[in-house]
Amino acid sequence: MESYRNIMEDMVEEMYLKLKNDLDCCQCERCHNDIIAYALNRLPPHYVVSAAGALYAKTFLLEKQHEMDIAAELSKAAVLVRQHPRHEQETSA
Repeated sequence: MESYRNIMEDMVEEMYLKLKNDLDCCQCERCHNDIIAYALNRLPPHYVVSAAGALYAKTFLLEKQHEMDIAAELSKAAVLVRQHPRHEQETSA
């Protein structure tokens, strides 16, 4: 059975891994996830069903403007997470 997938998640994660040392932000799992989630909530999703669709969509998303859009959202996210980190707010509920 085929399943759908938002390949924007992969693209944002890949870009984060390229930029994480330049983002000047905590790299703990909580901060990482907050940055990725913030960026994904501000970028359009790109759902695909097939491997061919994923390849086509990734090619489209690798255009310079899309890379710049992803990097910009990651940068905004890093600033917010750096200013308001939530890793110290975790509760043991």
